[in-house]
Amino acid sequence: MPRLSPKPRLPVTPGGLPVNPIRPDYDRYYTLDEAGHPVRCYDYTEHAIWQDSEGKGWQIMDRLPEYAVDVWTYFSGWARLQDDKPPMFRTKISGGLNKCFYSETWEEAEDKHRRVLEKIRQTLPRKDQL
Repeated sequence: MPRLSPKPRLPVTPGGLPVNPIRPDYDRYYTLDEAGHPVRCYDYTEHAIWQDSEGKGWQIMDRLPEYAVDVWTYFSGWARLQDDKPPMFRTKISGGLNKCFYSETWEEAEDKHRRVLEKIRQTLPRKDQL
């Protein structure tokens, strides 16, 4: 399960980046702190920068060409305002099989990713042996 490496943030331009506020009465956007706990974010620019830098460290990607699928686990960073559901980690299977599973914590997400890989290897036919 190769966890992706966080990318360094690009240097801030002189004068800083434009503020791009997210209204508090709009959908909720989140980043993760160092411990992997969701922190609400009120700026679209900050959210996008986090996803492209530190957020990469909270992702696992496995490509399984022999089964014609990819398994990707990542933090979605978004939650609807219309309900109380927290932001989730998603484990997405794409390619020859399209499924998505949700976890509330990084630990659950890592375990889900591992179990999905095991299940794929146990149940799907290998494409390279057909």
